[in-house]
Amino acid sequence: MNRPRKAAEPTSRGVLSDWYLRSRLKVRQLLLLVALDEHRNMHRAAASVAMTQPAATRMLADLERLLGLRLFERSARGISPNAYGESLVRHARMVLATLDHARIEINALSEGTTGKLTIGALLVAAPVLVPRAVARFKQRHPNHTVLIREGTSAGLLPALRRGELDLVVGRTSSDLGGEGLKFEAFYSEPMRVVVRSAHPLAKRRKLELSMLAQEQWIVPTPEAAYRRRLDQAFRQAGEEPPRRIVESLSILINKMLVQETDMLAVMPRDIAQHYAALGGVTVLPVKLPAPSGPVGVVTALGRPLPAAAIDLVQALRDVAREARVAT
Repeated sequence: MNRPRKAAEPTSRGVLSDWYLRSRLKVRQLLLLVALDEHRNMHRAAASVAMTQPAATRMLADLERLLGLRLFERSARGISPNAYGESLVRHARMVLATLDHARIEINALSEGTTGKLTIGALLVAAPVLVPRAVARFKQRHPNHTVLIREGTSAGLLPALRRGELDLVVGRTSSDLGGEGLKFEAFYSEPMRVVVRSAHPLAKRRKLELSMLAQEQWIVPTPEAAYRRRLDQAFRQAGEEPPRRIVESLSILINKMLVQETDMLAVMPRDIAQHYAALGGVTVLPVKLPAPSGPVGVVTALGRPLPAAAIDLVQALRDVAREARVAT
């Protein structure tokens, strides 16, 4: 009779055989791995998953013994994952997120709805593209819940990698393949300068960026890629970037500030035209530097989209295509 293996055996594909992780890893172990990564302290991690510290220490030791790999490094400062640990933690988050999605879908079905999608909306897409696509999606899926999280790429893309989001809509400026993500571009959208309709500059037919350096501006925050492009454009025009500024990434706040003050604001073209059509703001005839990348949808590599998410992506494509035809 064959005895159970006590540690992972090397295979031609790597350290672990295909069946090993599937048959041996338990959800409680995955929860502990994620907790250790978040807290970097055995006592706090154990408490967060309702375990005693000795039990958590034994569970981690047993897991490392079974895998034949050291996952975490211990030091006086606490505990931190090594390369093996980081890899397993990343996948543990995805597994737990998938289970959480299953729970949400089962609850939704029991309540008479048909499921739930969670999407991230970067600021460039949040005010126009996402609402129009979601409205179209809801016509076909009236009982499907859509949760929209608005934010920046720094916050939303890691959440997508962890499996907390089904997709992210917005602009990207780099190849995401190395980050476990893929990007489908819809269109390139230039930036525009807007002011309130009664602003002294609103009736000007021709303006240069160099003429506006002394104005009050609402600009993206320093970490935003477009802020750097805008500052560089002023310097190339022979002027220092504006000093009288408000730094904000909120389209709604920026719109309200523009309407209530003489400030100038930078907005994506579709959003600027949308607010101009509603009245209250005017788009100035100023040439701005191009954004760092196109607008599109980001999804996770190797994680199939739910059927409803595929329909939402198609709605995004359709809305984007129609907007380009109308432009």
